[in-house]
Amino acid sequence: MHLIDGLPLLRPDEQVFEAMIKGWRNQQLARNLSPGYVDDQERTVRAFTRHADAMPWQWTPQHVDEWSADLRAVHGCVRSALPNYQGRCASSASS
Repeated sequence: MHLIDGLPLLRPDEQVFEAMIKGWRNQQLARNLSPGYVDDQERTVRAFTRHADAMPWQWTPQHVDEWSADLRAVHGCVRSALPNYQGRCASSASS
């Protein structure tokens, strides 16, 4: 991310989020995870971010509870798959 002195960012939250995603992707790929797996992980994080309507640094346990309930009730996700979705979001928020 390049900044010019005194020039404010247009959408700082979105720019920081994209930089976080890029760094997280690079970290995952450096761990020799397959590009397809990393793509799946990124799609999940982006889906959660849209659902929560909040950036990772704003996520709360309530966001996860609401998303998990929505996955089960609306999208028919099986209970055993929920930890995979939740883990993806937790790992990206801590990166």
